[in-house]
Amino acid sequence: MQWVRFILLVGVFLGVCDALGECDPLVPDYCGLPLPNSFYMRHDASSLTGLRTNFSTKAFPESIVGDKINPKDWNTFDGSSPFPFIVTYFPEEIDDSNLPPHWNIAESLQLDTSPTLLYDVQTGKFLAHFAELDRSMKDARKHALTIWPSQRLSNNARYIVAIRNLHTTGGDLVKPSEAFLSLRDNKATTNPDIEERRKLFEEIFSLLEAHNISRGSLQLAWDFSTASEQCLTDRVLHMRDDAMKRIGDKGEYRVVRAQDNYSKDIFRKLSAVMKVPYYTTTTYPGARLVLDDQGLPVYQGLASVTFTVLIPHSVANGTYKPNTTSSPMIVQYGHGLFGSQSEVTEGYLQEQANRYGYVMAACDWWGMSSEDVPAIVAMTSDFLSDFAIIPERLSQGVLNALTLMRIMKTSFVQDKHVIFNGQSVIVPDHSYYYGNSLGGILGSVYMATTTDVKRGTLGVPGGPFGLLLPRSQDFQEFEVILRLQYPDPVHVMIWLHYFNLQWSRTEPNGYMSSITDNPLPNTPSHRVIMHYGLGDAQVNILGLYSLARSVGAVMFENHVLETFKLPNGNTVVEKLHGFSLVNNDNVYLIKESAATGFDCGVPAEPSYNTPPSGKTDTHERPRRTKAAMEQMHTFFRYGEIRNYCGNTPCGC
Repeated sequence: MQWVRFILLVGVFLGVCDALGECDPLVPDYCGLPLPNSFYMRHDASSLTGLRTNFSTKAFPESIVGDKINPKDWNTFDGSSPFPFIVTYFPEEIDDSNLPPHWNIAESLQLDTSPTLLYDVQTGKFLAHFAELDRSMKDARKHALTIWPSQRLSNNARYIVAIRNLHTTGGDLVKPSEAFLSLRDNKATTNPDIEERRKLFEEIFSLLEAHNISRGSLQLAWDFSTASEQCLTDRVLHMRDDAMKRIGDKGEYRVVRAQDNYSKDIFRKLSAVMKVPYYTTTTYPGARLVLDDQGLPVYQGLASVTFTVLIPHSVANGTYKPNTTSSPMIVQYGHGLFGSQSEVTEGYLQEQANRYGYVMAACDWWGMSSEDVPAIVAMTSDFLSDFAIIPERLSQGVLNALTLMRIMKTSFVQDKHVIFNGQSVIVPDHSYYYGNSLGGILGSVYMATTTDVKRGTLGVPGGPFGLLLPRSQDFQEFEVILRLQYPDPVHVMIWLHYFNLQWSRTEPNGYMSSITDNPLPNTPSHRVIMHYGLGDAQVNILGLYSLARSVGAVMFENHVLETFKLPNGNTVVEKLHGFSLVNNDNVYLIKESAATGFDCGVPAEPSYNTPPSGKTDTHERPRRTKAAMEQMHTFFRYGEIRNYCGNTPCGC
């Protein structure tokens, strides 16, 4: 297969090298579209894929005040995001009734009828996906066409997007652009951007025709290549490995406050500060990574990072005894969007810790914590060229979280504040991760990169961010800021594509397929359970499905099904696709990862890319159910994933 791969890449190089201009003419109305696109790649022998992103300033939307974007941060990738936000545009009003919907993704594999196709060049297979028109902006007259694969694509691989049999709302076939017609129908032009790509497109047409996809039926087609694993993960892994060498088993920390008899469930709350190697320009919000000539983060010193530890009464009084079958467990908690470590003191978590013997520990997600909000608002309002402040400071945030668990398992074990009856209640062999919302989302990155934890629970998680944002109530305020600068709804979708690419270095996008299978270098394999709720208005169920399929998670046969409300007022029940189902009874999974959903009895979700009502939001309800708590505890204690809802779907 290697020589075949080489020939295909040569074909790509012929289409993307040197002579090309700044805008792909395939979608003349919008410079930049379609995305992702090999047009915006150049040959780079130094990269692992042989390619490098090559966006011009013109490929980015221009704000209403004429601000132009500096593309340098977007030109550091050796391919597209492996969970790409695929977006294009047709100027005519599209009839979307035959697009493969997210509630029945299997329709996308019906090659005779699906108007959108996603083709894997290396495997020769068509891939499941869903397609939709952007309806996130009410009363908008322009609707981008977006396509999402059902799960993460492979790294360093080439894909073709093909669109045919699209009709207008008046019943006519949608007209291809003149540029695409010139390539499809072999019409000569004087446009070098078209002429330079003829060999590439002849290859694209031939590959499709081999599967009976007639070139004459195509209204648009193009190709793209995904980034290498190293490009997406090297920064975080380099920081992890370098930091852990510096920390060793003597990580520095100090307890600054101990509060005894903190609550009815928690005996002792500890507020502490640890020293964490940092690799950013400063330790404050808005910081960027300091990179060497190879693009790897450079150690800058030790940052003071606060953390919280909770010791429940059941652990302090010896109900859970170290070095027994009921040893206390270290459970590191990950907080929600723009929150803080103080979330670990919420009442249900305190009660859970006391019931099950969890010593809870938490720190802030630098990059998307409460203290980062002003910097993110300022960037969103005026400096989108600096979007990398989010994923780059998040990289440090992930390292802080990894460092906390390392310190908890080493130097913190013999701290005087955790010694009860002559024994430490910190048992290093019993260490686990639990996060909700953002803590579930970034928990995917944590679980793909930790060397200290083998099992984790991801509460209401999902990914990638590009898929989640339009469907989240949490994005609405930031979306208003974005739309004030870019009132054209197609421009907003283009921006979400670009955000999705930048985020891929520090969000599930780049890591989800390495959690259980294909572990990252010098990293063990991990297992996770995922909990989600129907009608979640903050982290949409589609993001959960995308993450769970990419992890290879199974579901029990009693899994819940979402109902979606169509624009005409009718409802449709989803047809679950891409999951192995296991028997409800007497099945204790000991090797797999799994996803469990909860039906809280709320109205159907919107079928378009808009969020459910915040009034009926179920986001925080699954985590508080007994079934979710019991399933997590059994998973942590015994490594078994059990169904606690019997033969009926789980409720909340």
